[in-house]
Amino acid sequence: MSSGAQGACSTRGEGVRRLSVALIWLCLAMLPALGQAQESGASDGSLKFGLLPFASPVALFQRFAPLRDYLNDQLHTHVTLQTDRDYPTHVQRIESGEYDLLLTAPHFVPIALDTGQYELLAAYKEDLATVYLVALNDPARTIADLAGRRIGTPPPEAVVTLVGKEHLRLAVGPRVSEPEFVTFPSHNAAIHAIGSGLVDAAAVSINVARLDIKQGTPVRILAQTRRFPGVGILAHKRMPQELRDRLKETLIGMSDREDGSEVLNQMTYPGYKATAAEDFELFRAVLPQVREHLNTHRQGP
Repeated sequence: MSSGAQGACSTRGEGVRRLSVALIWLCLAMLPALGQAQESGASDGSLKFGLLPFASPVALFQRFAPLRDYLNDQLHTHVTLQTDRDYPTHVQRIESGEYDLLLTAPHFVPIALDTGQYELLAAYKEDLATVYLVALNDPARTIADLAGRRIGTPPPEAVVTLVGKEHLRLAVGPRVSEPEFVTFPSHNAAIHAIGSGLVDAAAVSINVARLDIKQGTPVRILAQTRRFPGVGILAHKRMPQELRDRLKETLIGMSDREDGSEVLNQMTYPGYKATAAEDFELFRAVLPQVREHLNTHRQGP
């Protein structure tokens, strides 16, 4: 666990970062374990479904196991779930084409498409938002009350973190102490740090927050940002086109089928929708900043 402000930054570098995040906000305003964690039992010849490491491997596998089983039943495939230790490793494996199926963050979708190896199949049906969580008995009543407090976040290259930090800085204003951002490996870790007293609040994905609250975590949503496009699901082009088409139809049609709806209820997911590469183009504004974070993380302090 380390502070979100890693090392000393030059004035020019800070200006570039602020500008790139400002660009994504402008676009949004125009919108209506070590190595790779893998399921036990995976064998050669299976389709590797790479999951964005936004939670622990155990939490991810538990949540997406119903989707894996549904795809295997519907398409007579052998899909196995995999994830990575961190975002830099995840992006590196996207670029090397290691995944057959891929569920990734919206700002990583353009990276995957730029490799020329992946086809975009579907997107999360509901747009995302960054939410700010505090303990149930916390005295904060507005987002401005988080000024000068410790805020837990997912890794700095997460789009939820990028959007959440800038929104909070704008909300508290320049005349008060800025929050102290503390980085955690995942959304869940940032949330649970509230209960352990490591942070006073957390800025995380609305979907992860809702699930944790539903499971009894004693936190409440204080505020949230405007919405932005959610995760994308992509397929590697080495898969036969006929299978890619069937995967796309199966994912998009899940919410219209009784058995598909049951799976989505188990996952606490509303389902998937048709999408296009253009829906994710606005995230190109923050890719330079994301690359900087990724490279810093790979190199270490």
